Amino acid sequence: MKKVTDSFFVSSQITVEDIPDIAKQGFSTIVCNRPNHEEIGQTDYQKIELCCAQNNLKFINLPMSPGHLTSDLIDQTYDLINEENKTFAYCRTGTRCITLWACANVKLNEVSETLDQVNQAGYDLDHLQDFLEDIKAS
Repeated sequence: MKKVTDSFFVSSQITVEDIPDIAKQGFSTIVCNRPNHEEIGQTDYQKIELCCAQNNLKFINLPMSPGHLTSDLIDQTYDLINEENKTFAYCRTGTRCITLWACANVKLNEVSETLDQVNQAGYDLDHLQDFLEDIKAS
């Protein structure tokens, strides 16, 4: 798990066994940014969703296939950021989660600040700077 802000964290794929620990860490929301069946052995989001309900966690399914970043996904992630709940987002490696966060975050903050936070979380999205500038300008 990698901290992006005090209220937003990203991670690689989780299992149902991880959920009680996530709940104990004070998270209120888990977001799945990964479509089901990308690889053998991946835990389906429905199992994660059921376990979240059993642990009093809100579950949001926002799957993003690689290369299919949409304005709807960005807008929904923007809404999550604005809720300021402690949110745990996961996908295969965390890259889709941090990409969606960065695209949503530039609506609120500067691109350079956003990229600095991304880098501090251990990801490199510098190649998206022009794209993020376009989002910021719109």
